[in-house]
Amino acid sequence: MGEQRNWKDHLKKILWSFKENRRAQLIVMVVVVVILLGALISSLFWSKRTPAPVNTNTNTDIVTLVINTNTATAPTLPRVIDGVSVALGKENIFPTCVMIENLSITRPQAGLQSANVVYEALAEGGITRFMAVYASGDQLEKIGPVRSARPYYVDWAEEYHCLYAHAGGSPQALQQLYNTTAVVDLNQIGGAAANFWRDPDITPREHGLFTSSELLLFGARDRDRADAFGEYDGWTFKKESKKKIRPTEEKRISLQFSSSSYAVDYLYDAEHNWYNRMNGGDPHVDELTGEQIHVRNVVVQFVDTSLLEASSGRLRMETTGSGDAILFRDGQTVKGEWKKETGEERTRFFDDTGQEMQFIPGNIWIEVIPTDRSVEYSS
Repeated sequence: MGEQRNWKDHLKKILWSFKENRRAQLIVMVVVVVILLGALISSLFWSKRTPAPVNTNTNTDIVTLVINTNTATAPTLPRVIDGVSVALGKENIFPTCVMIENLSITRPQAGLQSANVVYEALAEGGITRFMAVYASGDQLEKIGPVRSARPYYVDWAEEYHCLYAHAGGSPQALQQLYNTTAVVDLNQIGGAAANFWRDPDITPREHGLFTSSELLLFGARDRDRADAFGEYDGWTFKKESKKKIRPTEEKRISLQFSSSSYAVDYLYDAEHNWYNRMNGGDPHVDELTGEQIHVRNVVVQFVDTSLLEASSGRLRMETTGSGDAILFRDGQTVKGEWKKETGEERTRFFDDTGQEMQFIPGNIWIEVIPTDRSVEYSS
């Protein structure tokens, strides 16, 4: 009993001495930290070298969860304008709408492939014109040729509350832009010449006007929109069809706006699940990419169209109300209608059951044609 008491007394003296000795405490703490760090590093090293376990159990009621610690995935969100998954903070960039010419002698245009949404409709003389909507933040050194506004394009621009880039316009369009607060006007001949440039090698002169992402950003900055976000409602999106269930037979969409120079065809590519665009019988190429334009979603929107002015040949298009619509995506055809009650409200597309049409993530081209024209397609 005496030896046991002496051993306990001796241990107490050691512990008391350690308690009073700060240097000894510090040494012990350092040793402990080093041991822990070594153990952690060793654990991480061997976890990377050890292959993930293979689940050989055929019992479907048992699920083996394997966590891959080597992959760090940044958070993403679907982009409002086209449903594409993008990095957090880029899902709702303030949109820019640009009027782009389609006179046959001005092809290929620059920047159409990079547009998230494109509207194509008739201007006067049977010529079509585009309004390209950009909301992805991509940097394009050239966009155009830029041309003038028409009232129905302004109607569509108002849906996005966008920066609207154009070079003049019809009297009705300019009056509408003067009165509306739904768009930020960027008129090349109305005080925004610095946001555009002309290519001196292109004649006539009016066909050589261009802009860029950088110049458009400067225009937004000068109008207090550089840090703004989109203020419009998105459409509805779904996952694209898997390759094994996509149709393999030829799928063609053919639109006749006017003459053969403005005929539009889309040929479905099941491998990539997009539609290759033809314009005037030739592949429609983007100058920036040097490749044929391809489109994930094609919408044909039928609208009542009439002559606004006999002298100028300008048109009137009814962009509010409702009408027939057809969506092409995944190699499939979805019939239905479009609806828009008020000017700034977003046009919505519904199938024959009354459900909103679902696009697949990617670019969307809306072909707006008069109700007296037809569209041919493979069902």
